Amino acid sequence: MMMYHVYFDSGTSNTRAYLLKGEDIIDIEKKNIGSKDSSIAGSNIGLIKGLKELYDKLLDNNQLEDGQISNIYASGMVTCPFGIKEVPHLSTPVSLEKLYTGIYTHYESQFFKRDLYLIRGVKTISDDFKVDKYNISTVNNMRGEEIEIFGMISKLPDEWKNGNTAVFLPGSHTHIVHMKQGVLYDILSTFSGELYHAISTSTILSNSIQCDIGRLDEGMVIQGYRSLREYGLNRALYIGHAMKIFNASDNLERKSYLEGVITGGVILGFEKTIENKWNGLERVLIAGSNNITRIYELLLKEMQNQYEVMTFMASGKQSYAVNGFIELLKIGGQPCQKQF
Repeated sequence: MMMYHVYFDSGTSNTRAYLLKGEDIIDIEKKNIGSKDSSIAGSNIGLIKGLKELYDKLLDNNQLEDGQISNIYASGMVTCPFGIKEVPHLSTPVSLEKLYTGIYTHYESQFFKRDLYLIRGVKTISDDFKVDKYNISTVNNMRGEEIEIFGMISKLPDEWKNGNTAVFLPGSHTHIVHMKQGVLYDILSTFSGELYHAISTSTILSNSIQCDIGRLDEGMVIQGYRSLREYGLNRALYIGHAMKIFNASDNLERKSYLEGVITGGVILGFEKTIENKWNGLERVLIAGSNNITRIYELLLKEMQNQYEVMTFMASGKQSYAVNGFIELLKIGGQPCQKQF
């Protein structure tokens, strides 16, 4: 008989709950609840209660009972200090099999009254590595993006799936992940969307940029990146401000210029990383919306090294994370019971 599973993809502010029968998605529910709410409240009770409400909604929608759900899984910020239970990251390299065997079993006694299987995040240091102010630049980590990446690469042609690839995951934080032969070896983490939002809404530049413009001036994106390379961040931002003062550009041009400056900082970090660490890189995969993937495509072409580039966008009720979860389910066996 086909088994039902429930999977929570829970972030800082939002959670999606999926009901699956075998590998098929039967239903989805979403709630504006995440680790941020636990951080503000000083307790994770509200988060766990919100997850249980999503769970009950899935059951009610589909005339199911708790006993018909084989297992409940969750990934993302659920394993952070303000999640369901703080669980240490897995150390790189991480394969899909290692991600599965590293799943942590947590008995939730107040609301679910059953085991929850928590999928751990990933870090680029070993468990015995002592982090200090001098070596912190070598440390990168993520929670939630790891399962998205395995979901993405499962849909790729074999030469991409088994090759030497950098995966870009743009967002408020942008993570770039180094994959070889389907194994996650390294991470480069940066601020991007968060920095763009702060500069465009809370500085003198906010009056120069109309942020709701959906279009893109590709030439100005490149100009912003070139200004960053030549003058550094401070001067590049001032040039964007001067464009307004001297009426040398319109809102779309200045917005695109700022995109080039901020996203260009990610590209500079990527260049340095492949120069020092990611030898033999062959391809780049970019996951995101039309505009952001186009910005990265433009700036990657400005680099000295030219890579084959593919963009990846989810649509409909599918998502990178749930694709990765389905790949995990295929492994089978018993998840980890380790206590922390």
